[in-house]
Amino acid sequence: MPEDDWRPKLTVIEVPIADDYWRYTTPEGKRRTSRLTVGQPVHFPQERCWYTPVMIEGHLAKVTPIFGQGPVDALMNAMMFIKRFNDEMREVVSGAKPRKDVKKATRQKMQRGKVPSDRTRKKPSRSSSRANR
Repeated sequence: MPEDDWRPKLTVIEVPIADDYWRYTTPEGKRRTSRLTVGQPVHFPQERCWYTPVMIEGHLAKVTPIFGQGPVDALMNAMMFIKRFNDEMREVVSGAKPRKDVKKATRQKMQRGKVPSDRTRKKPSRSSSRANR
């Protein structure tokens, strides 16, 4: 960004009003799950406007302020931004749970000589054969 950039430099969303995970397919065909967070509109008196902080993991490099003339306008603009993101992706599922790579974590622990906990250890399979009853 240019040195004279007047926009606020945001690193976190301090007062989130909406937080969700979306699973989707990118236009390139890659499956992803991203966390979307929208913050409460903030007055920016230096420029006599308002902004709503937005973060979409994997799509935006940082928390981004979306501006408007008032708090509702800034929030509407932020929702239009998110709607455009939604329209660009395919097979969007909101409320998706973030994936936890249990198999990878278990493999890493075993490589270090640790035994996986009961939660990650596979249970022995049961045979449906009558001979084993």
